[in-house]
Amino acid sequence: MKKQSLFKAGMVLAFGLVTSAYAVDACKDAMPVAQGSGHSVNGNSTGSISGTKWGFEQWSAGGSNSMTYYDNGTFKANWNNNNDYLARVGFRYGDNGPGKSVKGMQYTADYKYTKTGSAQYGYIGIYGWTVNPQVEYYIVDDWFSKPSEQYVGPKQGEITVDGATYTIHTYVRDQEASKTGTSTFLQIFSIRQSPRQCGHIDIQAHFNKWNELFTGQTASLPGSKGGQKSIQLKFGDVTEVMLMTEAGGGATGSVEYTYFDMSENGQPSEPPTPIDRKPFGGTAATIPGTIEAENFDEGNYGDSYSGTQGASGEDGDHDYRGEDYASVDIVNGGTGKAIGYTAKDLWLEYTVNVTKAGEYNITAYVSNGSGSGTVELSLDKTALASLAFEGNTQEDWNTYEEATGKATLTAGEHVLRITIANDNTNVDYVKFSLEGAGEDDPPLAINADLRLGNTAKTLQVFDMQGKFMGKVDVAAGASIKDAVKARFQNAGIYLVKLGSKMQRIAIK
Repeated sequence: MKKQSLFKAGMVLAFGLVTSAYAVDACKDAMPVAQGSGHSVNGNSTGSISGTKWGFEQWSAGGSNSMTYYDNGTFKANWNNNNDYLARVGFRYGDNGPGKSVKGMQYTADYKYTKTGSAQYGYIGIYGWTVNPQVEYYIVDDWFSKPSEQYVGPKQGEITVDGATYTIHTYVRDQEASKTGTSTFLQIFSIRQSPRQCGHIDIQAHFNKWNELFTGQTASLPGSKGGQKSIQLKFGDVTEVMLMTEAGGGATGSVEYTYFDMSENGQPSEPPTPIDRKPFGGTAATIPGTIEAENFDEGNYGDSYSGTQGASGEDGDHDYRGEDYASVDIVNGGTGKAIGYTAKDLWLEYTVNVTKAGEYNITAYVSNGSGSGTVELSLDKTALASLAFEGNTQEDWNTYEEATGKATLTAGEHVLRITIANDNTNVDYVKFSLEGAGEDDPPLAINADLRLGNTAKTLQVFDMQGKFMGKVDVAAGASIKDAVKARFQNAGIYLVKLGSKMQRIAIK
């Protein structure tokens, strides 16, 4: 649809085409390199890709752009200062019908791409229209900023497929541009909760779910021009099924697809391999004690962890938990590792063993470079505590702070859930200390010349402004001064910490 888009952050996309069935991994496999100089597309244009069943389209409003596609269907594109730019490739059955029933079909797509640039809005994924009734639909696989219900409408359900959960939304475009001119029509969205840049899309699974949810009833939904609109909830016969990009709002960027395959009778996605639910490392975390955020329970998406990820972090430790947990970004930060690149409503669960009942002081070690927020805790699905933090607006995620609260715990094994209540919150750990019993960690045992006692320790080191600098390993009986000097090398005043005990160390 040629319109001002619904989302606040930009997207870019292009595609390639091959004809193999889904027995490949587009994220790992390679397809033959495109031969020749390709075919240039000028201005607003639609057409067919010779030797394939697919067509292409390029459309823009303002700015400049170019697109080149190859005989194997792959293509690249770039655009500059566009109010709205779109490119799509896939099946086209005629803009105004009669449309093709999706019953008994098995639409699939496989893709891989790279992109550059920025935009105020946009989306990447499957796009098309239906007739009887007229519907504009999207399967959104990736974004720069998570789509808001303000622009996609209320959640109507969800589907778990292709290794993630998609939330399903509906919205009414009120007397706006459509395939049949200016009209009022329904939009249906499936929005993936862990964005990606390559993979297999079981398009048919979404079609089937929409047909299950929307059986022709009339509903009152938010309209694009304000207020509620009554409209029929039904998915019709498709006039196109295409991979699509739309980017706008002064969008500038480029894209290159290195893998694409789309089929009307492809192979449906296999369900994810079941992972038995169990504590990380096989043993429940102990309370009183510290729960490391990155050590959430083993299990499948939606079982031990869920929610939305933000932009994927290139500096994360993607090997710590392996590919089964790739939708959760683990970063180096805080006192070691932390959960990072988060978005609102991401949650993680931990099997814990509370050894002593009582009132607990709770401390979460967090950072957020885009503002203040909270971390919400629950125990066995019952709200436990809301831990508020100040954050900062300097885009500084290396400065961590303590968010504190209290709660009463009963003894025994429980499931602790940590929920991110605000975008971009990093969580290092959550610590539970039994009130009135002193710190759980033993005091920092040092003698007069600042040597450890008979037990080796790993100490946290801070500067005089309280900013965490790193950790230092100190052997039993060794000089803390010498260890800090060897680790950080610069002269100055340092603070070392174990539990609640702090010790100033002067290095000359």
